[in-house]
Amino acid sequence: MNTDDISKEISVALSTAKQILPFSKRGIHLTIVDAYTVASKARALCDETALVGRKIGFTNRGIWDIYGVDQPIWGDMRASSVHFCEAGRATIDIGRFCEPRLEPEVVICLKDAPKTGCTDAEIAASIDWVAPGFEIVDSIYPNWSFSLGDAIATGSLHGCLLVGAKSKPTRQTEVDLLSVQVRLLKDNVLEEEGSGANVLDGPVSAIRFLMEGIESIPGQRPLAAGDIITTGTMTDAKPISSGQDWRAEFSGLLDSDLSIRTK
Repeated sequence: MNTDDISKEISVALSTAKQILPFSKRGIHLTIVDAYTVASKARALCDETALVGRKIGFTNRGIWDIYGVDQPIWGDMRASSVHFCEAGRATIDIGRFCEPRLEPEVVICLKDAPKTGCTDAEIAASIDWVAPGFEIVDSIYPNWSFSLGDAIATGSLHGCLLVGAKSKPTRQTEVDLLSVQVRLLKDNVLEEEGSGANVLDGPVSAIRFLMEGIESIPGQRPLAAGDIITTGTMTDAKPISSGQDWRAEFSGLLDSDLSIRTK
């Protein structure tokens, strides 16, 4: 089975919300480079809208053992999967996903593309706005059981992104993002708390990881001005089902709530 065949199978699974057996369980062990190449092809096949940014996943080291991974991952985000809800509320139909989970995240938009070898302060200075976000992640593999390569090949489990109220960066954005706190509630019951420090030592560090990752994979478009980056979950990813109300209460630089109703 070649990478084109794998890309096509993943594209169909993503488009139809039909789960498939992980490739690693069929004896197909994708290299990291091949997995990212497959992901880009698969996403382009099932979504022809423009590439508007990237998602970063598994930035919270505290959940690596849960999913059997040992490093962060990243994937493309296309225009059809990014939704703005600056009023802080949204309703989403989760019937188009296989096994969706919810992650509260810090979302960043770039006003300039950071240059290779730049400092963390220069990365922070390249930020146009920041916002609270919910990423819905999804597994086309049953029971969220997969290898690292399997996960990357799907587009790093990206389902969609909901972006809340935007805030302008401060003079100490790097520190302020590190100290962002979040309380995640389901039906008004606290599920978990998290912080920006859980995101690979801070969202700015996550962007550096993303830059280096993109540069290491041939044929990938580098970051560009206007790109939206969701920097990874501040808590564990929480399974969601229809008829639930989820709310993330962000404090610090973001200082706003983001709520969704699932149907």
